[in-house]
Amino acid sequence: MRTLTLFALILASACAAEKRYDGYKVVQVKAKDVPSFQTLAKLYDEQSSIYDFWTEPRSLDEPIDIMVPPAYTETFDRLLQTHNLEHRIKIADVQSAIEISRKDQASPSVVQEPRSRSGSLRYKLNWTEYHDYTTIVLFLAELAQNYPDIVTLITIGKTHENREMYMVKISNSQNSNTTKNAVLVDGGIHAREWIAPAFNTWLIHELVENYAAHPQYLDNLDWYILPVMNPDEGGSAGNGCDETYHGPAAFSEDESANARDAILLVAERTKVYLSYHSYSQVWLTPWGYTVDLPADYPLLFDLAQAAVNNLTAVYGTQYSVGSTTGLLYVASGGSIDWIKGEAGIPYAYTVELRDTGDYGFLLPYAWIKVLPKFGPKITNTLILSHAFVVITHSHEALPRFGPCGNIGPCLSETLRWVFEVNPKNKVSLEVLTKLHNERSDVYDFWTEPRNINRPVDIMVPPAFASTFINLMRTFDVDYKVKIADVEAMIEAGRKDIAKPIIHKEPRLSRAGAPRYSLNWESYSDLPAIEEFLAELSAAYPNLMTTTVVGQSYQGNNMNLVKISTGGTGKKAIFVDGGIHAREWISPAFVTWLIHELVENYAAHPQYVDNIDWYIMPVINPDGYRYTFAANGDRLWRKTRKPNPGSPCIGTDMNRNFGFHWDEGGSSDLPCGETYNGGAPFSEIESQIVRDTILSVAPQTMVYLTVHSYGQYWLTPWGYTAEYPTDYAQLYDLAVRAVDRLTALYGTQYTIGTSTNVLYVASGGSDDWAKGGAGIPYSYTIELRDTGRYGFELPAGTKKC
Repeated sequence: MRTLTLFALILASACAAEKRYDGYKVVQVKAKDVPSFQTLAKLYDEQSSIYDFWTEPRSLDEPIDIMVPPAYTETFDRLLQTHNLEHRIKIADVQSAIEISRKDQASPSVVQEPRSRSGSLRYKLNWTEYHDYTTIVLFLAELAQNYPDIVTLITIGKTHENREMYMVKISNSQNSNTTKNAVLVDGGIHAREWIAPAFNTWLIHELVENYAAHPQYLDNLDWYILPVMNPDEGGSAGNGCDETYHGPAAFSEDESANARDAILLVAERTKVYLSYHSYSQVWLTPWGYTVDLPADYPLLFDLAQAAVNNLTAVYGTQYSVGSTTGLLYVASGGSIDWIKGEAGIPYAYTVELRDTGDYGFLLPYAWIKVLPKFGPKITNTLILSHAFVVITHSHEALPRFGPCGNIGPCLSETLRWVFEVNPKNKVSLEVLTKLHNERSDVYDFWTEPRNINRPVDIMVPPAFASTFINLMRTFDVDYKVKIADVEAMIEAGRKDIAKPIIHKEPRLSRAGAPRYSLNWESYSDLPAIEEFLAELSAAYPNLMTTTVVGQSYQGNNMNLVKISTGGTGKKAIFVDGGIHAREWISPAFVTWLIHELVENYAAHPQYVDNIDWYIMPVINPDGYRYTFAANGDRLWRKTRKPNPGSPCIGTDMNRNFGFHWDEGGSSDLPCGETYNGGAPFSEIESQIVRDTILSVAPQTMVYLTVHSYGQYWLTPWGYTAEYPTDYAQLYDLAVRAVDRLTALYGTQYTIGTSTNVLYVASGGSDDWAKGGAGIPYSYTIELRDTGRYGFELPAGTKKC
């Protein structure tokens, strides 16, 4: 139970976020052939954490409404063009539409008197606006107080956020009959579908307040109504933030378990179950889990069609009738399937209310319609159909950030924050580890969870900041704001970027020494690094050669530098950098190392006379270039190849190498920061690095891959807590290196295996270099600093 609770809270923290919808758009898409339909179906199945399908893929030429976040607009547009999908913009800016529709939302209840001037009962609800849960509960309490012989308000349990859930029983107690059939109604199972609670409260009001107009509906039937099934402001969410996440187990949620138990108490007498949703104007029968039809489907269909015919006669609205799977899509775990298949209620329906998609969840208030009073010609069956068209509107409420707590200024809805958190016990460490392993598409771990009382740096997007803080408080995790405005720090750091190269000819400084494109007083982009390599190779052709060993996905050169005075039989050292694009200090250090070995050869000839050096300064050139681009992302980590079937781009190269690949510490989610690529060496860049290392592996004794940050000197293994058999030799050499480094610069480095010092991380280049390529001394070096600046280390700190 403790594990399940932990799991649910973590997932809720990742998805139940407070957010705005600035820049989001709703696109209506239509598949014109089978391949394009399959593309949309795959997007729905695998990427609902990103693309919010307001309607789901059903069939060819059936329009689908998809809300697209601004960060994925370009990717989505490319997908539309690539797969020749017909489309149009329905809503250009969702937030603007929400703001316009806010006039439809009622103000908080302040009126306490029960009657209007005319003497008729006046309630908190007026059915010309949309009301919050508190107001709905006040209305139910008032109605139960005013009509105690008809209305009973029943508490059925508490929600995850400790709100009471209510069932309303409506029955004529003066005509008590324990054999009466019952109708069960619910709504609000999907929070943004405001139409459902609005209709349910109207139905309750109509049955009770206007009882005299149609007494047969209470004299002959009992009504059990759950007006709001999902009352929480946050609520539970799930794996990958998918909109259709089913929870870790059946009835894992407090709300569904409460509803189940309440329904089972009255199921024996209940003949009809109605669950209100929106939108699309469809009347659905079981089954949703299979294309097979229930044995009594003709009876289910006939009753639904009769209701729809009556509804159309009153309002002219058209509803389609059919099974969930046959009319829409496969959807297992739905309430109507359980109601019919397990609770035994014969007539179970889901009704998706207005409209057909022009407004979707943002229907204007003018479409709200209240039904006329029940007429004498309406039968017991058709009253059900009339009930469905009371209110035809829904859209999503937008909770705002709550109190700021002890973090200082109120949380911004636009700024990224970096928090330093410190787990104080095993449970809080497990929380952070789960967030790292399962929610790296939301929370960007600048450093990973290691052990108790070891700080972890996490960049949190604005939409999740409040939720993140609540999670830290829930599990008593110490936290503080390390960087309050990541964008401001990035802008401040732009002064450290070197100006573009404007001349290519080799030149001399006033002192007569060669002057190169790089000066190591600023960070240089990829063209400047390539220019430097060309310049140095031209200046020292007998000492240094630069070879293009391949090209990246986007066609950038992958360069190999060889530094050697010639001869045979020499041992070699292989160095690479820039595997993670945002770690600018890595290519800066590696190019400085090349410069030092070549330009200052005379000061230490033994390093080149006795050793050959093979160096690849930037092995993720696409990602590195993207971090410098005007429209790029300074904090981009991965490669830049699109992932098939996903809108998310890139693979973590340092989880893509083929030695014990995908055995822990990497993500299978394409949107995750540690995404392993789906297969070993799936990326062209890691393939090129692999083949280049293998070409010189027989003479190579040492492999160094340079990263940041944290000041660690790490040995294999990363995939397991076990030590290599020669760990003593690996450790001894690392100690000697770190001692020399500390003596020179005063910096302190922690030594140990990746897993035991940091965390499990399979598919790393250092593990493969030792276990796959056979290089005995393989190390990952995490350069400065220990976290004050993180990836925004000021220029001038390239040396160890």
